[in-house]
Amino acid sequence: MNLQMLEYFLTAAKEKSITKAADILFVSQPALSKQVSKLEETLGFPLFIRTSKGISLTHKGQKLYDDVEPTLRKLQSELYSHMHDREIRMGSDPFLASYFFPDYIEQANPFNIKLTYVKDDSLELLPLLESGGIDAAVIQDVARHKGLQSTFLFHDTFFAAVSSNHDLAQQHMVSISDCLLYTQLLPPASTPLYKRIHLLAEEQGYTVPPVIELPYHALIGFAAQGYGVTYLPSIMVKKIQYKGVEFLPIENNPIQREMHLYALDSSTLKILKTGFDT
Repeated sequence: MNLQMLEYFLTAAKEKSITKAADILFVSQPALSKQVSKLEETLGFPLFIRTSKGISLTHKGQKLYDDVEPTLRKLQSELYSHMHDREIRMGSDPFLASYFFPDYIEQANPFNIKLTYVKDDSLELLPLLESGGIDAAVIQDVARHKGLQSTFLFHDTFFAAVSSNHDLAQQHMVSISDCLLYTQLLPPASTPLYKRIHLLAEEQGYTVPPVIELPYHALIGFAAQGYGVTYLPSIMVKKIQYKGVEFLPIENNPIQREMHLYALDSSTLKILKTGFDT
């Protein structure tokens, strides 16, 4: 028996649903059910009555809940009180490092978050997490990874960015076909954005136009100088006004991404998620 088993039991009992408890705890439903079953085997009696409508506590399950819940919550509170000086080594991509984390880092108590690694492709952060090189990261478009805890963080769409003097600048909205008529200003070929634009070109039956590969931080500057079209996420577009650049919505939002928060353990993940949701 361990504290995680008890935490799973208490959350399932409170929510009266394995599915809801699994969502709250950032674990899969089968993993939670397995831990509850192990606890029942250890104790020697059933904790829940399971029906098609959900779960409810047995008489012995209710007594265990009443005895354990106050004690475990007090223990968690004591543990959290000792975590204020803990440093969390965080991994990020360049856009999040500049336009997401500055708003939320101070709210993600009780941790002292340090942006330790910034990678053009957030998938490169997964090996660092697995090896213990970082404690947490935000990963694009990968909801689960074996051995790590994760939860959905937010959805992001991309805008086209062009010079105010560009042919497209006077339009209220552009299509991806419109954008592909011009030189593409893109991050390195290994990045998700570069790959997505090439895939869209293939789907549209276009030959990929000339591409200028640039570091993320240089994209908007080159767009302002009229070198071509680039694509920037809404988390950036909503935060800045850049002289000489027009941000244009793209029809049907063909460039999107889902960001997922990862951590080595569920308690760290839960506290970070609470901070980022504030």
